[in-house]
Amino acid sequence: KQAITTGGVTYREQPWHKECFVCTECKKQLSGQRFTSRDEFAYCLSCFCNLYAKKCAGCTNPISGLGGTKYISFEERQWHNDCFNCKKCSLSLVGRGFLTERDDILCPECGKDI
Repeated sequence: KQAITTGGVTYREQPWHKECFVCTECKKQLSGQRFTSRDEFAYCLSCFCNLYAKKCAGCTNPISGLGGTKYISFEERQWHNDCFNCKKCSLSLVGRGFLTERDDILCPECGKDI
């Protein structure tokens, strides 16, 4: 609520001191950094991903979807493109047919005996 004399930031048409414009979760300064928002609150990408992003069924890391990141979604699960591989032979299944065996995804060749 104090006057901004130098180095201010404008976010959602409101002025902020650089030092006051911080991530809602971790309080890291956001000025000059990539960030996103949810429900009017600003978050650094790391906190946003940890709090809200879907987790990859392959590597369990968040799928941000930011920057055009592509991912695969099937039923209630999601995978990074690089993680969508046959459980047995590791063949990439992006753009290919696949089978499921419980939580595993398999290429047709590895899944032919299930």
